Amino acid sequence: MDRLFDTHVHLDFSQFDGDREELLEELRLQRVAVVNVGVDLASSEASLELARGRPYVFAACGVHPHDAKAFSPETEQRLEELLRAGAVAVGEFGLDFYRDLSPREKQIAAFRAQLRLAKRLDLPVILHQRAAEEAFLEVLAEEGPVRGVVHAFSGDVALAQRLVKMGLFLGIGGPLTYRKNEPLRQAVRKVPLARLVLETDAPFLPPEPFRGKRNDPLKVRLVALRLSELLGMKPEELAEATFENACRLFGVSPSF
Repeated sequence: MDRLFDTHVHLDFSQFDGDREELLEELRLQRVAVVNVGVDLASSEASLELARGRPYVFAACGVHPHDAKAFSPETEQRLEELLRAGAVAVGEFGLDFYRDLSPREKQIAAFRAQLRLAKRLDLPVILHQRAAEEAFLEVLAEEGPVRGVVHAFSGDVALAQRLVKMGLFLGIGGPLTYRKNEPLRQAVRKVPLARLVLETDAPFLPPEPFRGKRNDPLKVRLVALRLSELLGMKPEELAEATFENACRLFGVSPSF
């Protein structure tokens, strides 16, 4: 595989404090482009800093639903400033009714505000959805068309097709390799390759056989290999197709 694109990482997180610089250099050498994704204002600032001077690292800025309880007009104003400073996407944001770390009404309000901000700035979105499928789809339908990716997609065929019909990409990561995740494998077979992008969510969601360990963007190769098997493609072709999909989604041209 000549080059790969991991569309969702958190290299600013403390799990990488011991080897961040070495890992970033290894990504350049192995030709792996990444989008470092903010979850609050501080990590959004850190994402922009990581991308500075690295033409294979890109930044997304957003407020995760876990932090929606603190979302305010001031938060939105600062987020807009960060986005205008060079971010390629708004995110990650959305709804998480599984952990419910913010009140659901606050999550929905922050979700709507960031969707509108993305439209105003003409940026794609990186969306988070967990245990909130009905409300998630309802808000997306009410707010109108948006371009972006549903991060860490783990739904079934019906949900995959519904999201793709809305014009969204699906972010496919380590869970594709998990033995009990047959519904996800069925789903990826039923949507166009042109709507799939790869991700790791590093340091989370490592692929087999690394479950229980820290994930990193170099392991996106294992996701690419599994997806190429499922789609009956050569790994090199799958890697290049998903690389181009990511470039199209985020409007970027990485260089190493």
